[in-house]
Amino acid sequence: MKKITLQLSIPITGYSHGKDFTLELDDDATIVDALAAVDKYIIEHPDESIFPLYDGYIHHYLQLFIDLEEEKFYDDVGISPYAPDDQGLLRKFNPIKEDIYFPLYPDSVINLQVDVGC
Repeated sequence: MKKITLQLSIPITGYSHGKDFTLELDDDATIVDALAAVDKYIIEHPDESIFPLYDGYIHHYLQLFIDLEEEKFYDDVGISPYAPDDQGLLRKFNPIKEDIYFPLYPDSVINLQVDVGC
């Protein structure tokens, strides 16, 4: 098992609204697995969602950030996907933009923000 922190943020009415999710995942877990774990948590705790997933447009965070048919992040998603290096600094890069099925490094901190003007 490994720990992954997902920092998800969405600009709402001119402000960036976000939330951190700390997850315990299997050793071979990917960003798809991490977002699916957040979705499962939000289904069980809907009051902890950073925006209304239930209103019929976006049903899951996974759907918001990743196009599973194309197997890639949407173009308007900002990504900062780092894990600690040998000195404990967040400089070890997870190449998840190129490969959404890349096994995440343990203790990764991954920041995803939609609609950042990329």
